Amino acid sequence: MTAKLPPEPKVQGQKPITVQAGDVLHPGPPGTGSQARLRREAARRRAALGEAERMRAAERLAHRLATFLSTHPVPTLGSYFPVRNEIDPNGFRLLMGRHAPALYLPRLAGEALEFVRWDTTTPMGPNAFGIPEPLEGPVLPASACSCILLPLTAFDPCGRRLGSGGGYYDRTLAFRLNPAALRRACPLLIGVAHECQRTDRISPNPWDVPLDAIATDTCWYHGGKTYPELTWHECQAP
Repeated sequence: MTAKLPPEPKVQGQKPITVQAGDVLHPGPPGTGSQARLRREAARRRAALGEAERMRAAERLAHRLATFLSTHPVPTLGSYFPVRNEIDPNGFRLLMGRHAPALYLPRLAGEALEFVRWDTTTPMGPNAFGIPEPLEGPVLPASACSCILLPLTAFDPCGRRLGSGGGYYDRTLAFRLNPAALRRACPLLIGVAHECQRTDRISPNPWDVPLDAIATDTCWYHGGKTYPELTWHECQAP
C-alpha cells in the first residue's frame, strides 16, 4: 500500500513534516575520527531540540528562504523530506504561493540520488532507510536543478558539510568538483540546518562537495561570513 505524504508543513501553528527514520548507515567514504566526533556532537544537539523550538526554527528559515528565492528566477528546486529532527526546509512554499519554484525531492538511484517532481498528489513510499521518497513523477538529474537545498548533520561557516555518512549527496554532486564545469550550468547548493549544528571548522575530504551558502534559523553563512539576508547574486560571488 502506497504511503501518503503527511499534510504540508505550515509556517505557523502546525508540526513540521518529520518521520522517525533510521540513521543512514550505508557504507560511504570513510570519515576521520574528528568528523565522526563532530557528527555525533551536532546530531546530539539537534536531537535535544524540543518540538516548539523546531517549529519556530522552521518558521524563521521559511522567511529567510522565501526572501532569498524571490531575488532570482528559480524554475526548479531540489529539496528534501526532513527526518530525525532535521529542520523543515519547505515552509517557504506557503509564503511564496504560486511564485514558489517547482519542487523536486530526492529518490535513491543506486549509489546516488535523482530528483523527482513532487506535489500534494505524488505517491510516496519509504526507501531503504525509512525516508519517504516519491514513487513516481518526472525525474530531473541534480545537474539540471536550478538550486538544491541539502540536509546536513554539521557545518562550518565556510560551507563545509557533514552529512549522515552515506555519501549519497557527494556522489550525486561530484560534477561540482570538476574544474572544467561551468558554474552557470551547475545548481546553487544551499545547506539548511538549525543554528546549533554549526561547528568552528570541518576538515574536508577530497570527495566532499562544498556548499555555496548555508541558511539557518538565525542567519546565512557564505564565504566564512554571516549575513542576516542574502541574495542569489551575492551567493554566487566568491
